[in-house]
Amino acid sequence: MKESDLRNWHRTLGILLAFFIILQAGSGFLLSLGRFAVPRTHTHEESYASGHAHGEVESLWQESLEFVHHGGGNIGIIYRLFVGIALLVEVVLGVMIFVKIKARSKKH
Repeated sequence: MKESDLRNWHRTLGILLAFFIILQAGSGFLLSLGRFAVPRTHTHEESYASGHAHGEVESLWQESLEFVHHGGGNIGIIYRLFVGIALLVEVVLGVMIFVKIKARSKKH
């Protein structure tokens, strides 16, 4: 495949994928940050394992983040599979572009 074709695919896929990566990584980051902010005690260990704190009502924000990050049932699973596969393809295309650039620079 020509380098220009690789770059075109890489750019197009990157633009399409950027929103979903931000959504997935951002929600995971905010969920982790929220769990990090809560002090860990023995009573909280079970709540972390189950994903819910005993006696606490999760905020709509927390529930929304959890839904985006790892909810949605089968549709959510398919969404995350597509995002993961697209991210892997993006990395492979980037590596292929890098290899072509290195090969071209060694010729000169």
